[in-house]
Amino acid sequence: MSKTDRFLALYTGGKDSHYALYIALKVLDLGKPYILNITSSREDLYYLHTINSKWAQIHSEIMGIEFISREIRGDREYDEIKEVITRVVSEINAEYIVSGVVSSNFQKKALDSIASELGIKHVAPLWGRNHRDLLIEEVVERGIGFVIVATQAMGLDEEWVGKEISTHKDVEELLRLSSKYSFSPIGEGGEYESFVVKSPLFKGRRIIARGEKKWFLSGWGYMRINNVEIV
Repeated sequence: MSKTDRFLALYTGGKDSHYALYIALKVLDLGKPYILNITSSREDLYYLHTINSKWAQIHSEIMGIEFISREIRGDREYDEIKEVITRVVSEINAEYIVSGVVSSNFQKKALDSIASELGIKHVAPLWGRNHRDLLIEEVVERGIGFVIVATQAMGLDEEWVGKEISTHKDVEELLRLSSKYSFSPIGEGGEYESFVVKSPLFKGRRIIARGEKKWFLSGWGYMRINNVEIV
């Protein structure tokens, strides 16, 4: 890749978008990075992980990567996302868009289509990966740690909301439950959502995230982050 190339990382602050950014930087060397964080007041969107995504700006500050934030209403989710990506790609003259999509066909096809219309490439470095192997690679091999900020899978009860996953033991327990209750260990189907608090890209720093937890009797819950500390 040319050192003059630029890429736009679609970024939520979750582990998969973060690891995709890591690979784009450290393995694929796609050029100068920009982070695009698309937010919405709606939390029932198909393409976006919106819970706590506003805190992704903290990541950009630690990593020293330019942060671009855009908000959409969410009424026409795909069209609004396409409009945002189109404008930002034009503004920064990006050659690639990078996403952390792993096995969601509708998300992959949507981003492929947008990139194709713009005449650039959609790079999805995690696409098609085995979910179990990917979780091990992210946490155990690469040293990425994350907090589970939402759960809605049988087996992930109230104690998992706000739990940090950053050790081999944490991964083993999550894998055990995913096998027992048949959910994706990376949460690709929405079984859980994450916020990265530890990473090789954080230059020796880490994040402590605090917030309010809410649990529902129907078996799901979330933590809304209201304070972060960089240590």
